[in-house]
Amino acid sequence: MSSEAPSIAVRVRSLGKLYHLYEKPRHRLLQFLMPRLRAFLKLPHKEYFRPFWALRDIDLDIPKGQTLGIIGPNGAGKSTLLQIICGTLAPSQGAIDVDGRITALLELGSGFNPEFTGRENVTMYGMILGIPPAEIDRRFADILAFADIGAFVDQPIKTYSSGMVVRLAFSIAVNVDPDILVVDEALSVGDIRFQNKCIRRMEELKKRGKTILFVTHSPGIVEAFCDRVVWLRDGCVFKDGDPSLIVRQYVNFMAHGVEDAHKAVAPAEAAALRLPPEAGWRPVTSSHNVRNRNGVVIEAVRMTLADEGSLLERLTDLETHDVVMEAIVRSDQDISLPLFGFCIHNELNEPVLHFNNAAAGISIPPLRAGIRHKATFRIHMPPLREGQYLVSVGLDDGVPGANSLLCHVYDAWLFSVSRPQLPYKQAGFVQLQNPSVSCLPLEDFPPHA
Repeated sequence: MSSEAPSIAVRVRSLGKLYHLYEKPRHRLLQFLMPRLRAFLKLPHKEYFRPFWALRDIDLDIPKGQTLGIIGPNGAGKSTLLQIICGTLAPSQGAIDVDGRITALLELGSGFNPEFTGRENVTMYGMILGIPPAEIDRRFADILAFADIGAFVDQPIKTYSSGMVVRLAFSIAVNVDPDILVVDEALSVGDIRFQNKCIRRMEELKKRGKTILFVTHSPGIVEAFCDRVVWLRDGCVFKDGDPSLIVRQYVNFMAHGVEDAHKAVAPAEAAALRLPPEAGWRPVTSSHNVRNRNGVVIEAVRMTLADEGSLLERLTDLETHDVVMEAIVRSDQDISLPLFGFCIHNELNEPVLHFNNAAAGISIPPLRAGIRHKATFRIHMPPLREGQYLVSVGLDDGVPGANSLLCHVYDAWLFSVSRPQLPYKQAGFVQLQNPSVSCLPLEDFPPHA
């Protein structure tokens, strides 16, 4: 039985936006005058600008009710795409079709008249959206309550702080019953309390089947909030799909500057390595994400449970564990102040646990060139939240704050944590051990009248 395809809120086809970049102001005038003159004189055509495609060949279908996150580095075309969808910017090529009332929170203060008061700007914004004044008046109390700017609502916008402008703009956008809500990084201006308040309101809109287009540099919000993510790169759709997969790839790219392994670091042939006799050593090969310099190489790693001696691959209990992390290092140079460290990252590449010998007050003797060394870490690891974890290991020279990178393996070890006995998902990444909770009557205090 075939299911009916979801209706489309936003359809984008072959969308492109071209800008003309001029090296000198006079070139702009030449571009305006000379093509006509050269055509009249039957001379070859000549351009006086450099073309720059902010967007090129964008094709997207955004179903109604979907929450789409748009990520990418600065200059990737995220804001340009949203402005074209909202109708505030004309495309150079392609077509776009929007089905429904769209409200947008774009660049800071866009759509506001700085000379008007907050109250007047609310009325003006509503009229632009085609909302009758009586309807705006009916919703004004809700807008003012959510914005929480108090008596400033009757002061000119030019007297507002950037946070107050965002509060008012977002409050208008979510309280005029939009079919499509567009938010472009503006929430980064507000304080953390207001950001959380905005996320909760967008979750309410999401539950009501509204379409949300959301640009942010916070991978955690994209992972937790969005149904789908589009990664823009150099004005094109680089990846489109599941946030749990694409966000991880994006964070890895932005944090380490690489998409795939750094092939110059790993040993040429893992099979040629002389590894210790213990089982479970994993060679660092060209398939790993590695950075190194000055002839320093982490050749192999191993991570085990100290008490059992088994490899750390999957944890299914709520107990703490003594974990041993080992790394074999080879260097072509002397290292006077070895700084070994490792970090356990969650699925968003956020550090959950971090350790280095200097932070622990442990000094490691200098490493001599040409000699292989084995570094061993042992920590008492608390129970972690369910999910997958990636372990990075590194060696620097120096002390924290004055150290130089020698070799980092960003995906040295992978393990998972599952909690089948828990009926809920743990909120924090680290489980507290042996907490004490009590609730006793306050017999010495009479109840309030």
